[in-house]
Amino acid sequence: MRTAFPNFSRRASLVMLGVLCCFVGTANPASAPDTSPHKVLVVADIHFNPMADASLVPQLVSAEPSQWGAILNQTAPHHFSPYGQDTNWWLLQSSLDQMRKTMPHPAVFLVLGDLLAHRFPATFQSITHDQNRDHYRAFVLKTMQFLALQLRRRWPDTQILLTPGNDDDVCGDYTIEAGGPFLSDTADAMRDLAKADPQAATDWKSLGSYILTPSALPALKIVSFNSVLFSENYEPQSFHNSCEEVQTTAPSQMFAWLQQTVSAAKQANQKVWLMFHIPPGIDGYGSVHNHESSCTANIVPMWIPEWTVKFDSLLIEYSGTIVASFAAHDHTDDFRAIRDGSAPKSFVLIDPPISPIYGQNPAFRVFDVVGSELRDQTTYYLTNLTTASAGQRGKWKKEYTFSHEWKAKQLDASSLGDISNHVSADNSARAHWLKLYNVSSSAAHVTPDQVRGLYCAMEGLGVGAYGNCACGLPK
Repeated sequence: MRTAFPNFSRRASLVMLGVLCCFVGTANPASAPDTSPHKVLVVADIHFNPMADASLVPQLVSAEPSQWGAILNQTAPHHFSPYGQDTNWWLLQSSLDQMRKTMPHPAVFLVLGDLLAHRFPATFQSITHDQNRDHYRAFVLKTMQFLALQLRRRWPDTQILLTPGNDDDVCGDYTIEAGGPFLSDTADAMRDLAKADPQAATDWKSLGSYILTPSALPALKIVSFNSVLFSENYEPQSFHNSCEEVQTTAPSQMFAWLQQTVSAAKQANQKVWLMFHIPPGIDGYGSVHNHESSCTANIVPMWIPEWTVKFDSLLIEYSGTIVASFAAHDHTDDFRAIRDGSAPKSFVLIDPPISPIYGQNPAFRVFDVVGSELRDQTTYYLTNLTTASAGQRGKWKKEYTFSHEWKAKQLDASSLGDISNHVSADNSARAHWLKLYNVSSSAAHVTPDQVRGLYCAMEGLGVGAYGNCACGLPK
């Protein structure tokens, strides 16, 4: 066509073009999709043990969190935590420093729970012999405040989002109480790190959950929820009642809140990331190390199966809204692929740990993000855990980049479904996956008869599906 406006004179056409140009030029730039690339930093299972040197604990008890660094610099021995132990001061410093060096200005930083070391209450009791539970509660809070200070010192401007882990409580493992003292005590630190509004602190105090739109990723809502409440091992305890077990409706409240939050996001055409600690499905490691009478009797669910079924249905129903899910807890580099029939619909990424307690190398991840979509991710890991010390720097390096390692165009449900198929069917792909699963560690030994039990957990989220994969075929 020779003209854009055939029913107007040439002069009228120019006027109309001018009006359109002015309209476009003054349009709200926030309405345009954000296509610029961003980097997101993710760390999991830090399991910091400030009591690794028992001789320093009395000083730590008496000091303010801002004074802890000077005290912990006296930690002996000077070596990083070995395989089989949680994170000491030397490993924590090296990990945070390397994350800062690798990613000084991430768009957002996700911390996926379990900041406190395993057996934290028992360790404190055995060292201090202090029967006053309020003293222990104060020590837990100081540890969390110290970690918050360490994070904020390295990333002063970044929104740092926490989610609670099963070891993060004042009564012990899997005991976190909805509305309890741990959530109340840590709400201010959580809010300050996330640079969140007062509602986030209120939600955290109630259930250990909150919603946040990162300023650097305005197209996205991040929903942090407390998946410890869904665990098979969850036994809520009341700190104010000598840590006696209590009845609770918190799991059903948590799921209702999650469902309502995601539904509202869909209605508003918003995209959502979920972050939580314990993933759904089956504990592959626990299942292959169980010693019951039969393979099917050995199966260890991560969540009460009812909640896994409901969560899988939620991910499938809202697959156009929930574009990524991040979990931890396994101390491995793994994932869960969620299918609707044979079609990959959603996924849960399981991030590797800092703590080397189960034999994996310490690691963290950096994700490439455009808008709300994950395009790629790179894993960095510590290569010299056994020789690193206060005098011998930790040597960190890139372990792999997802797109290159798996020849994938994008990090999504389809590519993870393909990887699951390859690992299930091909010995070479399986061996390669297992190497990455343990973060290139030879200390995390897996026997040949255990491998199937691990990779079956990628898609066998229900007890029946996992059993059909892990137990139903000749090994």
